Amino acid sequence: MQKVGRRAGILPLPPHPSTSVPMPTSRSRHPAITFAAVLLLSSLPAATALQAQGFATGAIYAGPRIWTGNLNGATAIGVQAEKGLTAPGKYGPGVISAGHGVDWYSWDFTYPGGKYEYSVVPIQAFSNYHSGIKTQPNAEPYAELAMEYSVVNATVTGIGSASASASGTDLAGQVGARWFFTEKFAAQGQLGFGYGTLSVGATWKF
Repeated sequence: MQKVGRRAGILPLPPHPSTSVPMPTSRSRHPAITFAAVLLLSSLPAATALQAQGFATGAIYAGPRIWTGNLNGATAIGVQAEKGLTAPGKYGPGVISAGHGVDWYSWDFTYPGGKYEYSVVPIQAFSNYHSGIKTQPNAEPYAELAMEYSVVNATVTGIGSASASASGTDLAGQVGARWFFTEKFAAQGQLGFGYGTLSVGATWKF
């Protein structure tokens, strides 16, 4: 297998469609994605009464998530964790937190004579601003700004085999909300840019 240099912009590309190679015909199906989805759904407690919740200063919130919308529509699995740092009222009515996240995207397709594989691992350091809703104490909306470091790998096997890797940093962000079913468990949804477009996940309070 031929090794290609480690600079952004030189990742190997699949043969151009004009060379009679068909468009992607198959995508990766990862058992881990199915496992993460089952974990999320099975974790939803069958609570009959909701109690008032809130993002607490000093507590750690962590859990899995599933992203979609990036890398040719590929699905990513990942985890995130954050900690509340400020008290409500110090910087507006909400709580400022800081945390880290990591995700994994993988995409591939086959063509006559070979296979093209591409993966991205975005690693994030982020800060969220959490604000409550007085009329919905179980809801916890938030906004995020993040610094993202992405590790990219690409491989072509078969005719013209090659591989390459690259990395880079960028700004990313998102808006999201959690709904607390109990004091220590919530479901969450997010819309973002930089390392994912649409995300669902689960959060536990520690």
